[in-house]
Amino acid sequence: MKFRSGWRRWLAVFALVVLSTAPVVVPQSTPAAAAAAKTVWIPERWQSTGEVPWATNRTRESANFILLWGEKSGTDPRSAPNEFRFDPDNILSQLETLYSFYVNTMRFTTETGLLAQHKIIVIVTRTWNRTALDAWATGGSTDGRVGVINIAPAAAQPGSWGLAHELGHVFQNYTFLGRSGMGFTHASSGTFWEASAEFMAMQVYPRTAAGDLTRWLRTENLYYSSSRHHYGAWMLPQYIKDRDGIAMFNRIWNEARNTEHPLEVYRRITGITQAELNRRIGEYAQQNVTWDYSNRADFMPFINGVYGAGFLNAYKGVPVEAVNAGARHYRISDAMAPSDYGYNKIQLVPDSDGALIRLHLKGHAETGATGWTFGFVAVRNGTPRYGPLTQGTSGQLSFQTQPGEREVFLVVTGTPASAVPKYAFLDGWPKNRRYPYEFRISGAIPSGHEPGYQKPAATNGGRWHANGGGWVAGNANVAATAYVGPRAAVYTGTVSGNARIEDLAWVNGGTVTGNAIVKGNAIVHGGVTIGGSAVVGGDAEPPAGPTGGNCSSGTYLMFNPSRSCDGGGGEADINPSHGTFTSDELAITGGTGPTTPPPTTGPPTTPPPTTAPPTTPPPGGTLSCRVQYAANSWNTGFTGDVTVTNTGASAVNGWTLAFSFTSGQQVTSGWNATVTQSGSSVTARNAGHNSTIAPNGTASFGFQGSHGGTNQPPTGWTLNGSACTS
Repeated sequence: MKFRSGWRRWLAVFALVVLSTAPVVVPQSTPAAAAAAKTVWIPERWQSTGEVPWATNRTRESANFILLWGEKSGTDPRSAPNEFRFDPDNILSQLETLYSFYVNTMRFTTETGLLAQHKIIVIVTRTWNRTALDAWATGGSTDGRVGVINIAPAAAQPGSWGLAHELGHVFQNYTFLGRSGMGFTHASSGTFWEASAEFMAMQVYPRTAAGDLTRWLRTENLYYSSSRHHYGAWMLPQYIKDRDGIAMFNRIWNEARNTEHPLEVYRRITGITQAELNRRIGEYAQQNVTWDYSNRADFMPFINGVYGAGFLNAYKGVPVEAVNAGARHYRISDAMAPSDYGYNKIQLVPDSDGALIRLHLKGHAETGATGWTFGFVAVRNGTPRYGPLTQGTSGQLSFQTQPGEREVFLVVTGTPASAVPKYAFLDGWPKNRRYPYEFRISGAIPSGHEPGYQKPAATNGGRWHANGGGWVAGNANVAATAYVGPRAAVYTGTVSGNARIEDLAWVNGGTVTGNAIVKGNAIVHGGVTIGGSAVVGGDAEPPAGPTGGNCSSGTYLMFNPSRSCDGGGGEADINPSHGTFTSDELAITGGTGPTTPPPTTGPPTTPPPTTAPPTTPPPGGTLSCRVQYAANSWNTGFTGDVTVTNTGASAVNGWTLAFSFTSGQQVTSGWNATVTQSGSSVTARNAGHNSTIAPNGTASFGFQGSHGGTNQPPTGWTLNGSACTS
């Protein structure tokens, strides 16, 4: 999949959304097909003003759509010149199939209100003698009344991903059209529109594409709703689907209020606290170490073969800087520190096989950052095992690795303690709160700092630059005098003079020369020249513009397509400077006992089962446990969230939690456990990643079910046969 720079495309979509506030006009009188129940609504102004100069002999209808095209394709576009050729019947057939999927299979939104009244308008662009009708693919609505898709002939071929994605945008509009005060129209939801449309298309075509992963994989530290993420940020919806069911994703869209951020909607619908929301986001970040989702087999080929794979797959996670190497005291650089709901994955090298890792992490709360969520992930043969998560501004954590777990990661997420911040779509790096932190560690050392460290091989025809050690593609032109930092990359283009490419920045074309600096998460594209004393940092992408850009001075820190190379100063940063903790402040104290015990035997010679067998109570007594249960009900459906705490002194290795319903409820699906039901009795057996519950540790799972109007909580909780308090 090739890299796409899509900010103009999203803004076009947002423009269509904004049109939903326009007054309703009298529609052009166009007869609907006799068999169709829906009417055709085409704004009269489209013909009177020439905005869309369509003609009745250049239209085609189906039950839910009307197709309009221009004079370049003629009255029979199947025989038009190749550039303007398409099959109207095939496009309508694709759209009707997609419509049925979103309404009847995915059940994204109900076919009521305006969706049930008018046919969706589809404009085949690039077929008119009008340059304004030149969009590749957009989706939205007009007049606050009817959905509109713009699609170029080449983007609408059989099996079109573009049609699936843009129809997703249209359905997103229908969740709030005609519903005052509802819908994701707040500026902070911009990226969620694109991530969700990509996610929706993936439900239809799971192995066709997986978003703009280059941007996502290079910027995991940025704020979740960063405009730099757009297409690639679909993994949080996937986490929600795996955890809560696809119905939860649909509810988030259909129940959103126009003042809310998507995470606020999720928190409100599920009835969870801010702390639990933060824990779940931390859990989601842990899963992104191995991309541990139910559709992993479908999208991993796109991860492995992503545009820029040579540098994106050369490392796992981000680097840290040594503050006191002898004390194993490290910090994350400000350039790579996570913003709100962004995260860092830091690869660790255990001191020995089965080492006990102990950590003391402390965040720089003096900057205004209010909370960090962090924990460990161990990986053996590609299978992850998750440690418990700790929240706060400072905390200590222990993690007992198991033999064979040679890949271990510390995952740190920026999680605000009291509220979900809401930034506008283009409020980039300087306007986002960052969460810098430091830590001391024993039992492991961050990758790159261990004795005898050797860089991984440069793959995909790349090489390591002699000055700085960064990745340089075989077709890139980088001077020996230029600096390319250890995690920076030059994928294509020219870097000359004393120019510096630092941090996670990358050059994707164009020229960087003179004493220019490109740093942070910045990108330089083709058609742009950065030279002189110019500094490009943060999440900036200097726009190439129609004739190219030439930045010879000035500082550019924020993704802002409208800012030209004006030579001005950098955008004001809300994040203050901060000091450095002493190693004594990060001393690892307390006992040396692990939070998760080691196995009593060596690693298995065959892959471990996905569900561990239940254990018997410890000798001389019974298991001690406590259960917390929370239900979220609607109509005749509900979800249940269960957290079981081991209040005993011994670990539980493998568990079965049993309980009973008293009101005829029926479980339909579950996550993070295998949930089965017989009559009123329900049994939940651990998943592979949560089979161990340490003393004072917890395991969580959930399920979705139906009820007949009464949804009393379950009773009779038992863990491996022993009663639990609830």
